[in-house]
Amino acid sequence: MNNSFGVFRTFSLAAALAFLCAGAFAVPRKIQRGQEAWRSLKKAQDALERNDFGAAVQFAEQGKNIRKQDAQWQTYVLENTLKKAKIRHAGDSLERVVPVIEELELFEAAEIVRFYLEKFGAVFFNGSYSRLMRFVSEYAQYPEADYILGKVYQLEGEYSIALQYMKNAYDYSANLDVPMEKYDLLYDLAQLSLDLGDEENYEKFLLVIVSDDPRYKEAGYVSSLLRTVSADTPSSVEKFFLLYRCENDVALRAFIELGMFYMNAGETEKALKCMSFASVIAVTKIESVLKQRLNGFEYDSFESLLASCGRYSDIAEWGSKNRVWELFFDFSQAAAKAGKNVFARELLEILARSEPEEYWRQCAARALEQYKSS
Repeated sequence: MNNSFGVFRTFSLAAALAFLCAGAFAVPRKIQRGQEAWRSLKKAQDALERNDFGAAVQFAEQGKNIRKQDAQWQTYVLENTLKKAKIRHAGDSLERVVPVIEELELFEAAEIVRFYLEKFGAVFFNGSYSRLMRFVSEYAQYPEADYILGKVYQLEGEYSIALQYMKNAYDYSANLDVPMEKYDLLYDLAQLSLDLGDEENYEKFLLVIVSDDPRYKEAGYVSSLLRTVSADTPSSVEKFFLLYRCENDVALRAFIELGMFYMNAGETEKALKCMSFASVIAVTKIESVLKQRLNGFEYDSFESLLASCGRYSDIAEWGSKNRVWELFFDFSQAAAKAGKNVFARELLEILARSEPEEYWRQCAARALEQYKSS
């Protein structure tokens, strides 16, 4: 019996080694038309929209597996190009390698290289063919699919799991077909961090969003912005909204949330800085919309701008949805806490007369009454 067992064990080991060797040298399969990863992703998105979480997970995972297989096949194709002596002799420069690939009519390799160059540009790879080849392993990551998985777990209340999926999606956000989707990821990461009581990461993810604004990183602009508020004269509010503009709709929410975060934490200067930026972004957006809508519209004053908003229900609704009317009131409170009482009072007077939303007009009026009684 022992001899039989030994023979069986030897046979099993040999079979296992043969299987592993066959797997190691197996040629990756090219994804066929109609089986692309994006098709599975679309099914996952549709399932998520109809709250079919099981199907959303199934199709998202399917999409991830297809993307991984596609990356393996691409790696195989590109590595095979190096078997050609003419390509090896061309060196590592994409400028020299790509024409040789095309000359040798390596159509699949040429298509793969073209895909990455069109998506990222040669500078992204420092002009290096080997670096492009190595990057294919990162392409195996499918951030859109991880984002959907994160959304599912977020909706199910599994915040820690959701956070991990979304972090992975953000780590590979360079792969996103729609680059701006990285900001949706960052907002969700911030919210998940807040839900988990992690204020440090909540602040960190919001700061990543605002730090992408070149104006925010421009020290002279920031100083000038705050200097105008700090002048604290009767004309400071109108001067502030006349002088500064910043087009960054994406970061508006982040500046607002950071402003309130710092206000609640008692970090007055940081709060005033974020509220200032948010207010400038909001006014820039409103002015842009009014210029498109009204022939010959020119900014005259902050109060007249607010009055114009009140005449358009869609602008008023946009302001409510994006917390803009609340923002202007909070800006006055941040200024007051920073000791800029003249600026705060002037802003409140304008808001009490012209805020498009009645609730915030009343809040401004009550705040003014407190000034009079103090």
